[in-house]
Amino acid sequence: MNCPDFLFPYGIQTEQSDIRAHVAVLARRILVFRTTEMLRAIEEKKFPSSLAFQLGINQPTAQGYLVPIKAVPDIRILNFQSYHWDSFPPQTADTSSRGKAAVEVVCELLKRGRFPLWIEAGETEDKTIQINGTDIIVTANKRIQVKCDYCAGEKIWAAGCTGNLFIQTAEINPFKRI
Repeated sequence: MNCPDFLFPYGIQTEQSDIRAHVAVLARRILVFRTTEMLRAIEEKKFPSSLAFQLGINQPTAQGYLVPIKAVPDIRILNFQSYHWDSFPPQTADTSSRGKAAVEVVCELLKRGRFPLWIEAGETEDKTIQINGTDIIVTANKRIQVKCDYCAGEKIWAAGCTGNLFIQTAEINPFKRI
């Protein structure tokens, strides 16, 4: 994907994540998938490119692909209607506030044991460990990237949903926020 000169390559292709969680605020869902699977999908399929904007900025602040929800390999869709969505920052709030709130949503799911983790697991061959009551050893050193994807989700889930995920590949940071 070619990007305008004022945008810098930054997004899914430059991050070091294993799992991505897109918090779809309007849909009140979290869309979770493996980063490598999405990278493979955007390489193999030609999804449409799109520009994104921030309020108060007269030029695009990000670029990425519009990926239909149904085209995301092995996606896990977490319905989180019980979360206190009314306190989530509005779509007009700054990206830092929305991003922080999105991380809080994912942390809450992790605490409740409702967040999917692709892990390595296997039966232990160590007889001492088995005798002491352990049969399976789980390894889960996973890095999760969280995105506030406000309007993501199937159109039938809620008014304003786009039917897509926005998979960012380039950006600028005009307000120098983290």
